[in-house]
Amino acid sequence: MKNLVKGLANRWRAETRGNVAIIFALSVIPILSIVGVAVDTQMTLTQKNKVQAVVDSAVIFGARSMQDGASRTEVAKDVDTYVKALLKQQSTSLDCAGITLEYEDDSQDINASIFCSQPTTLSNLFGQRKMDFRVGSGSTYGIGKVEVAFVFDVSGSMGSSGKMSDLKVAALEAVDTLLPPAYDTAKSDDVRLAMTSYDTMVNAGGYFKAVTNKNKVRTYTASKTITETVCTKDEGRGRGRGRGRGRGRDRETCVDVTSTIPVSKVINNTCVKERIGADAFTDEDPGPGAWLEAAEAYYDASRDRWTEETCNKIGPLPLTDNRGNLNAYIKGLKPYSMTAGHMGVAWGWYLIDPKWDLWPSASAPLPYNEPDATKAIILMTDGAFNSYFSRGQGNSFDQAKKLCDAAKDEHIVIYTVAFKAPSQGQEILNYCATSADHAFNPEDGQQLKDAYTMIAQSISDLRITY
Repeated sequence: MKNLVKGLANRWRAETRGNVAIIFALSVIPILSIVGVAVDTQMTLTQKNKVQAVVDSAVIFGARSMQDGASRTEVAKDVDTYVKALLKQQSTSLDCAGITLEYEDDSQDINASIFCSQPTTLSNLFGQRKMDFRVGSGSTYGIGKVEVAFVFDVSGSMGSSGKMSDLKVAALEAVDTLLPPAYDTAKSDDVRLAMTSYDTMVNAGGYFKAVTNKNKVRTYTASKTITETVCTKDEGRGRGRGRGRGRGRDRETCVDVTSTIPVSKVINNTCVKERIGADAFTDEDPGPGAWLEAAEAYYDASRDRWTEETCNKIGPLPLTDNRGNLNAYIKGLKPYSMTAGHMGVAWGWYLIDPKWDLWPSASAPLPYNEPDATKAIILMTDGAFNSYFSRGQGNSFDQAKKLCDAAKDEHIVIYTVAFKAPSQGQEILNYCATSADHAFNPEDGQQLKDAYTMIAQSISDLRITY
């Protein structure tokens, strides 16, 4: 009996193992199928994301080519080559058709799409040899409305080593990037540029009276003390014989007489100094009680001569989309004197500040809360900030920090370019920049050109629409 039970148990175990094996064998196929689809789907999604990045980059590349004057045929060819090269770097397994481009009429917008197939791995065991997908992207020029103030250092050191020539080449190219020659003029007011330069001071140009309440031609007076020797003669009487001896010698008495006389100096310039008082580091509109300080003339009594405060001859250029005026401003830059960098910061801010209502109506800055608008300053120097007038407000470095902080509080983006600048110049510009990515330190003309081009492309970067 015992042996009978043991035999039945062994037979049952054998049959159970067989059933389990059959069940397991039958379940492997759907398990592998599920796993295979999951693995291949994840792989395909990864590839799709890579292709999406390529297409996004391609439409930006194509739109910029159109802005540079390329025809649609040329753009299509260049974009196709561009995409194929990037896809080859990304993956050798993808099979993608040529990219398809569609253009928006009366604009430089581009829409692109591409169809790709990703070979499968495990799914291939069950007849699914590939997974297909399509990605699309579109670009539109600009990031809404843009207002940019270029601030140029025209101190004396810019006249050495060809630095001024390098600056002009770089700035002209930046203008071309922000306002391309082929840009649709009907939309050009979406991008407006302003320019100012600084050395010892800033030249306010035709806005001098409005910001200082003083005349361009003005007279400064002082007192001059002079001392003159005044002599008088007394006729003398004496004894003597013969001709002429009947007269005595005349006696002369001399005394020094001191007097004060007025002296004056007429000057004819439109230079302004830093703002002082409660409005020193603000963007308040100039007016009664809030005027800016004008350049002055001082009389040196010890040397009996006048000293006139002067600056470069170029006034500011308010916001405009006129390429001719912008290019003419850059070409007219000339090196002059010292480096009052804080004044460059201030005037770059004023040019795009909505509180300053003295600019022409066409150059009026947008409100700070304008939807989809960007305000930026491109601050450039080749030296240390070393010139200032108001001792009570700190040196140029200290004043620049306060002005940069105030401008950034208004969400103004600040790019900085320290061109062959010493450590102090790099330090203050690194501080003023919105971030480390917004600060550039070029050491030669090509690097300067690259810096301005990168800044301009960043400002006018193309936005992905879908």
